[in-house]
Amino acid sequence: MQYVAWVTGTAIGVVVPGLDARALGLDAVFPAFFLTILAGELRDRRRVGVAGAGAVIALVLVPVAPSGVPVLVASAAALVGLRRPRKKTS
Repeated sequence: MQYVAWVTGTAIGVVVPGLDARALGLDAVFPAFFLTILAGELRDRRRVGVAGAGAVIALVLVPVAPSGVPVLVASAAALVGLRRPRKKTS
């Protein structure tokens, strides 16, 4: 459900670029969706470290980066952190 809401909100933002997200309170909704998705991923112990790194990256970028960039960078870092190690061939 969170994924559908995230994608729908993103699509609306692309189609209606003049939409004032702050006036509608959407500037707080999408980070909340991101945290909800993140919480679901914490069930696997291996992912806790990756999630923590993503959270730190996002929190560090919030004061200095434009809106949306911290979430994108943290998501990209999480994807890199979650890739499976290659199997060694002998």
